[in-house]
Amino acid sequence: MTRLLSLALAAVGLLAAQRPKPTIDPETRDGLLLEHIVQETDRTEKLHYMEQFASQYPKHPAVLWVYDQLQPAYLNLKQFDDAMRIGDLRLTREPDNLDAAKLTLTAVEGTKDTDLFQKWSDRVWEAAAKAASGPRAEEARQLQSYVEYRLYSMALEATTPQARIDQFQALERRNPKSAYAANLPEQYFEAYREMGNTEKTFEIAQNILSTDPDNTDMLIAVADHYFRKDEHHDRVLAASQKVIEILDTKTRPDSVSEDDWTKKKNQTLGNAYFMGGISSSFMSRYERADSMLRKALPYLEADSPMAAGALYHLGVSNYRMAEAGDTPKAADALRFTRLCAAIKSNFQAQAIKNVEAIRSEYNLP
Repeated sequence: MTRLLSLALAAVGLLAAQRPKPTIDPETRDGLLLEHIVQETDRTEKLHYMEQFASQYPKHPAVLWVYDQLQPAYLNLKQFDDAMRIGDLRLTREPDNLDAAKLTLTAVEGTKDTDLFQKWSDRVWEAAAKAASGPRAEEARQLQSYVEYRLYSMALEATTPQARIDQFQALERRNPKSAYAANLPEQYFEAYREMGNTEKTFEIAQNILSTDPDNTDMLIAVADHYFRKDEHHDRVLAASQKVIEILDTKTRPDSVSEDDWTKKKNQTLGNAYFMGGISSSFMSRYERADSMLRKALPYLEADSPMAAGALYHLGVSNYRMAEAGDTPKAADALRFTRLCAAIKSNFQAQAIKNVEAIRSEYNLP
């Protein structure tokens, strides 16, 4: 990537393109002006003569030769607007002028205006695309790669999720086979999740799983979608169990620190055990609910709504197992229900009632 970063910057040092010097007739006004350009050693005066020629003779055969020198001169002086103006003129006359495209892009970056970069990226990309079939094909492809990299970086730095989505879509439209295209589905997922668009995140998660079935983030997203809708508890359980199985053997990626990996793994496992356990309870699979929710508790924040929900369903599951003949489970049902009753949550009122009912039914202290 460092090489890509240097591409546009290296353009600042480019001399005039290897275009033949025009034949000069000093007996004419245009020829005399060209002679001044060639012979003048003072940079300011030379720049003045070049701008004068470009202004007075925009259709002259030698104007492209003047542009070739004028644009890098402006760039070296950090007169970015003028460098872009001349770049526009060069690319209008020669849409595949790779030097003009690179110099213009460098001028755009000099302004540090991201909107301006977005505007010019199409023009530069098109110029590189036209040049990609010529003798400088590799250089043209590198310029395209640099444009893609900058657009992707700018999208990641966007301040709103909608802005990121818009920029990702622009990048994808430009080149669906971009080196960054593989990252876009998960970037879209994160952006839509920030926006709270659950239907879109669910759709994207399913698409990702069609090609990456062991993606634990997407499996959790699918489980969470059904869990929040309180439907398809079997799908919630299946996705949760798969996440647990994958994380049981998955090793830490080299790109992730030990602390970050532990934190993410614990959070994912906690969610998987919690959703799988609650769904098992709703499906009357009480032994599995008991097993999964007991494993979920260490990952849940004490006194949190999730902890209250886990404890409530542990109480229900153990009560149902006691009711089915495993009488010692009644003591566990009472213990978990009491813990739930001590937490302020939507389950608290019912848990308090259940405590008295379990104590009375099983004559427990």
